[in-house]
Amino acid sequence: MVKGLLSGGQFLLEFIREKLGKWFWKRREDALSLPTQHSRGVEYLLAVRSEIADTMTVQPIDGWRFFVKGGKMDCVVDLEHGKCDCGVYAVEKIPCSHAIAAGTSVGLHISTLVCPVYSKDFLFAGYSENIYPCVGQQVEERTCFPPEVKRGPGRQKKSRWQSWLELSRMRGRKPRKQHRVYRCSKCKETGHMKPQCKSSSDYSSRRPSIKSSRRSSS
Repeated sequence: MVKGLLSGGQFLLEFIREKLGKWFWKRREDALSLPTQHSRGVEYLLAVRSEIADTMTVQPIDGWRFFVKGGKMDCVVDLEHGKCDCGVYAVEKIPCSHAIAAGTSVGLHISTLVCPVYSKDFLFAGYSENIYPCVGQQVEERTCFPPEVKRGPGRQKKSRWQSWLELSRMRGRKPRKQHRVYRCSKCKETGHMKPQCKSSSDYSSRRPSIKSSRRSSS
């Protein structure tokens, strides 16, 4: 009954609001129920990379920098600035296997190496706001016009490049999805073209040449 009373624009806005409200509530509850300090995806990455880090050897350079051997390449890890020669740590802000190996060698917990953006507190804060329904509020009906576009210099283009599907529909044929089967224009058989046609070669061998006919007439 409510859907029938709402206009098209009001029904669309109400549908978007209802869907966003469900998403925010579901993700907010999911963030509160996390048993770990980070999201499930980050915890899975840390578990996989920790197994790889156990096979690596670490050589300390100073208090914050380490030379880690193992994996696909040997890297220098800078825990102070969150950098590694592999480039993964600086981009993802999640410690790579080299950084995990360097951190565990000096007794640092893996969670301290992860950027706070991936924590469940930040995840909950992203969906902490509520989306309230529009109760007793009327949406003003107004005609919406397309935005004004500034016309560029030169002659305006009246047509556009059409795709192969549009061209095939205009010509009244189905788009070609399979390999085209070629036929000989002489014998109408498939598998060869006119220069390779045997019937044309037999015909040309039986046909007298122009030069021989002229000689016989002379």
